[in-house]
Amino acid sequence: MNNILIDWIKDSNSWKNAKSLNVLDRQEKEYPFLLRSDDYYISLFNNMFKALTSGSYQSRDEHEELLLIAKGIEMYSIDETRGNFYGVNYAENILYTASIYYLTDYYTTSALLAKLFHTEDYETDIDKFIHGFLTVNRYIKNRYMKLLNSFLETGKQSYLEDLIRILELELKNADPYSYAPLLLAKCLLEKFMENNLWSSLTRANPQIDWQDYIMHKLNSNWVLFPSQSTALKKGILIRDDTFSLQMPTSSGKTSLCEIIVYNEIVYNRRKVLLLAPYRALASELNYSFRKSFNTLGVTVKTLYGGHTPTREEKAEIDNVDLLICTPEKFMAIENHIPNLHELFSTVICDEGHLLDDEQRGLNYELLLAKLKKNKNGSLPKKYIYISAIIPNLESINQWLGGDEDTIIKSNYRPTQLTYSFLVEKGTDKNKTFALETHSKKNNLLNFTIEGVLSVNQDYKYRNPITKRINTYGFKTYKAKAASIALRSLNNGSVAIYTPQKGDDGVKGLAEEIINQINLLHFPNTETLSHQDELNLLIYFEEIFGQDYILTKSINYGFAIHHGDLPQFVREIIEMCIRDKVIPLVICTNTLAEGVNLPIKTIVLHTIKRFDYKLERKVTIRKRDIKNIIGRAGRAGKETEGIVISVNPSEYQYIKEVIDEEQIEPVNGYLFKIINEITQTLKKERLLLSNELIEAQDEEFKRLIDSIDKSIIDSLYEEVTDENLGEILKDIISRTFSYYQSDNQDKETLERIYALRANVITPYLNKSQIKSLKESGTSIRIFEDIIEAINIQDEIWKEATFPFSEDILDYLLDIVFRLQHIQFDLEQFQVKTKIILTKEVIKNIIVNWINGKWYFEISNLVNIRLDDVLKIMLFIDSIIYPALSKIITVAKNKLVEEGVLISKDLEDLDKIIQYGVNSRIHCNLIDLGFTDRMSLLNVSSWLISNFKSLNLADRNIIEMILKSNKIEIGEYLSRTIPKISSSKFKANLENL
Repeated sequence: MNNILIDWIKDSNSWKNAKSLNVLDRQEKEYPFLLRSDDYYISLFNNMFKALTSGSYQSRDEHEELLLIAKGIEMYSIDETRGNFYGVNYAENILYTASIYYLTDYYTTSALLAKLFHTEDYETDIDKFIHGFLTVNRYIKNRYMKLLNSFLETGKQSYLEDLIRILELELKNADPYSYAPLLLAKCLLEKFMENNLWSSLTRANPQIDWQDYIMHKLNSNWVLFPSQSTALKKGILIRDDTFSLQMPTSSGKTSLCEIIVYNEIVYNRRKVLLLAPYRALASELNYSFRKSFNTLGVTVKTLYGGHTPTREEKAEIDNVDLLICTPEKFMAIENHIPNLHELFSTVICDEGHLLDDEQRGLNYELLLAKLKKNKNGSLPKKYIYISAIIPNLESINQWLGGDEDTIIKSNYRPTQLTYSFLVEKGTDKNKTFALETHSKKNNLLNFTIEGVLSVNQDYKYRNPITKRINTYGFKTYKAKAASIALRSLNNGSVAIYTPQKGDDGVKGLAEEIINQINLLHFPNTETLSHQDELNLLIYFEEIFGQDYILTKSINYGFAIHHGDLPQFVREIIEMCIRDKVIPLVICTNTLAEGVNLPIKTIVLHTIKRFDYKLERKVTIRKRDIKNIIGRAGRAGKETEGIVISVNPSEYQYIKEVIDEEQIEPVNGYLFKIINEITQTLKKERLLLSNELIEAQDEEFKRLIDSIDKSIIDSLYEEVTDENLGEILKDIISRTFSYYQSDNQDKETLERIYALRANVITPYLNKSQIKSLKESGTSIRIFEDIIEAINIQDEIWKEATFPFSEDILDYLLDIVFRLQHIQFDLEQFQVKTKIILTKEVIKNIIVNWINGKWYFEISNLVNIRLDDVLKIMLFIDSIIYPALSKIITVAKNKLVEEGVLISKDLEDLDKIIQYGVNSRIHCNLIDLGFTDRMSLLNVSSWLISNFKSLNLADRNIIEMILKSNKIEIGEYLSRTIPKISSSKFKANLENL
């Protein structure tokens, strides 16, 4: 490719981006290719034709140049730019563009571009065939597609060979007009011969009949990504070894897991456990796998949230093929179902880098260590360990039982990703900001867009009161992030990332967006959103009131997303982004926790967050930034991803992230603890003892609690004093911490476990291991609860719905007597500056379970709504688990006396989680109706219309719902917003 053409391609790419951002008139440079657009097109087409005829497109070394050609050709067909060019058949041209992307492994980009036109837009059979092939549409009626369909349905290679022979014959006699598409079709099919589901899966495991699996995929996918093919070629299906995968976000991880799961269940006859550390990720995987396996006879169960498994959950687990679970939930279930882990022979560990996480890492590692134990004579478990980026993946892989041949690393992304930096130019009134854009994969795509923001053109507004022209305050990074995000809406959906929630983070950015929409002339989120179709504003007004920042944001057509928002609200926002109801979201890292959403552009407001312990802002880990920016440009939804940074002081750090320089290794949180203890003992010349442990602060004791709990979780009633030592040595040896420790750290770990064994031994003698396990507590907290409760009180047997303030007051009294809760309260108050008392918590819970929404509760207890949400999160994560443990301990104590605890009291988890207070509500929840707004309304409808029936009986409620689906649907449509009613009606149809 000659230099002039390369320059034209670079210029045309810069021109297209400037045009899409609506700043083309601000570019100082000329674009020569526009004056010679015919010559430009002919040159692009000639280069593409040479690559096809010579076969050079098959060489990966040529792919970057081919992608440049595709970038040039696509501008002659896409909506944003084709109006500038004449004499090109847009529909046919897009086939050439999409085909190049296909031939260079960008399959989803190829399909998205091809779908810009319809089969009806093509006249010839060969064009229709190519379009159907690229868009995975096998329902086109012509002789080419008939042969392709015969292959797709049978896997017989001879059908493809016959089709290619037909094309070769037709090429010999083709006229100039038909020659190019025939050649294109031949090249596509030759590539397809090597990479299609039949050939790829049959090569990967020839012992399995893939017919059923492939048939259910034919309407969505016919090929594998290179990252997926690499894993299959390594033998991940036929080898029983542990494999560790490093795959960028959106590179086909879920689809690969689907293949692995199907293979393990159908071929190896194994149950599969998929560990998903985030609830949002578990929920997304549940949707994906249920949709995939619904017709294949593979049963899927997902468990997350809550702390005590229900009877229904226990019963279903025995029969499930795939269990998707958070580590914490699995540990809680196994305390009630001993040896549960032995049911699962294959364990998939998603988001593996979370071994380092301060909140989740310890449980994740200790669970994996526990799962590594096998029955005598049984094969080791097969682990599939997955993460987007871990520099020391080899070490983790070896710990789990893999070797150097079972490491799979791929840098493949199905969408191209570019990185842009906002650069200030000029002075004073003439100040502008340019975007310097870089592509890591192809330096020829680097370019600068001038004047994306301009003081004179963007930040001047007329003061509504004085009528004077003023200059908007544009100098803060908050203002720049908001402006460039609004500017980028022309390109597609946008997320602004910020690590903070308050005025210097999500809230401040939301207010900034609203101000700029009101005063300035950037693209408007209101005109781009479809929130009215779901009554989102009405919904959020009812929940949060009119003045809350999320409600205000929704009114302006965008959303916010952070950890203080209730889980169901976050899921609604995620759904709105997924369905492109909302074009812009301002978020913390909660939106990057494993969930893939169709976001085109991510704007980085800052990469520094406040550390309340250090009392200053610190830069977040490179590994976490890598995970965040990887969310831009989801495969199948976007053709490219864009990351924009606005703070020059952070540019170098971000460039190091892009180049993957000095990415932090994953050592595990347990290793960090043990290493710190070792260094402290060494420095202070101390001997570790239980007395020394008891003298430490609460934070240290919690780490010991986790170790105690890991020991308890690994023990069963048959354990004795004599074999306890050996059991503990076995537990220790299976941890990642022990695997990577030096002798001193190993001694510390062994010493801690030996000391804790002395504490646990008395419970073996009293046969209390089962009670300890089911309570989900450490010994310290278990003893604290035992001391705090009076099992003789009648409340344990007689508490019934609806729960009164007195009952809650009684239970909260017990909670507040627990030492670790006092520490949690102190930490909460340090972090939030909110004074929290038992009375405040009780009042909030009482109003919540009595059907009040957040803004009503805020008014009733006279606490700011933001603070109410923080308190409710504290209740959900601290108070409710403590109550659950207290009730479990009381239940087991009553059983020892031959007495049953109140059934209603056992359902306290549903009461607090969903904010309800009756058996009718709990029955609806048990039947799968978990949307609070709709279940409260349906409950009222049931009481109004069926007073004479026993609505405490779940079977009766189920019968009423099945018999009155239409009437209930109409009632909900009249009474609540569509976003809520549609969920209930969808569940009703499946009842």
